[in-house]
Amino acid sequence: MRLLEKLLIVGILILFAAFSFWLQMGIEDRPEREEDPRARHDPDYYIENFTTTGMDETGHPRYVLKAERLVHYPDDNTALLDKPCLTQFEPGEAPTRTCAESGWVSPDGEEVLLDGNVRVVQEGSAAGAGGVATTDRMRIRLKDKALK
Repeated sequence: MRLLEKLLIVGILILFAAFSFWLQMGIEDRPEREEDPRARHDPDYYIENFTTTGMDETGHPRYVLKAERLVHYPDDNTALLDKPCLTQFEPGEAPTRTCAESGWVSPDGEEVLLDGNVRVVQEGSAAGAGGVATTDRMRIRLKDKALK
């Protein structure tokens, strides 16, 4: 190997070493970025064996929502439900019970999305025989804001 080739190889190695050192210094000098915790989608609380009751203007139950677990997210004020069951009451009618594997509650508490093996059971009464319906997903609009 000639002297010129050796000097070229040493020069290239010195350039690589200097570049590596410069990259390392750039990483170490960079200030840590602190994330705003409100920007993350992390739960702030959860409730086991959750139950809430929505009442009508006369104080009678309009619905009862139960779930094995509720997880609340403060960034968008939504909640996730594990194994939710919603029982709805209408005057003069038998209760309607809707259960699913999971659910989601909207920020205003007026909407519940049920997902996975949704089963709706309308109990029989003097007004009718009742029935059962099944689906994969269901959206239920509630008339009051008791789920906030």
